[in-house]
Amino acid sequence: MSYVIDLDAERREVQHPDGIPVKFRGEQFIFPAELPAAALDPILSDELDLVGLLGDVINSSDGDAGIKEVVNALFRRPSLPRKFLEAIRATYGILLEGQNEDFLERKPSVPDYVRLTTGLARVYGVDLGKLFRSADSSETDGATSSPTSPASTESTPDASGSAPDNPNSSDSDD
Repeated sequence: MSYVIDLDAERREVQHPDGIPVKFRGEQFIFPAELPAAALDPILSDELDLVGLLGDVINSSDGDAGIKEVVNALFRRPSLPRKFLEAIRATYGILLEGQNEDFLERKPSVPDYVRLTTGLARVYGVDLGKLFRSADSSETDGATSSPTSPASTESTPDASGSAPDNPNSSDSDD
């Protein structure tokens, strides 16, 4: 029998059967080979409301958010930075089950969390920009592209691979 979706097919566990090793301040920590869905719960919690924050920022700027809009949205949520750090620590607590106390003893800095999150996102294949992209994004199912002006394509041959009108214009033997 053939399956359209085979969740038992080769997964990241094959590449990292013993987990993803990360060296941090002389100690090795093992992260799960696959990103557990539960690890996103602290960041996507209703209490933290990051999705609401992003919505407010986008709505206040008609989709063209800048630093001013982000700062204004943060000032409307003064407890957000502290809650966000708590959510990050909770996320890493889920990822580092059984190793979290050792990890926290090494006193990770904000830049450590940023570097670690960026590195793990690459390994896990998670693109946060795509994860939070709005539903009305610019993706299309249509043709690849169309010319912006009919006049701009006059020199393009009708058939792909056809010879240029001036045979000497592409000679490189000169």
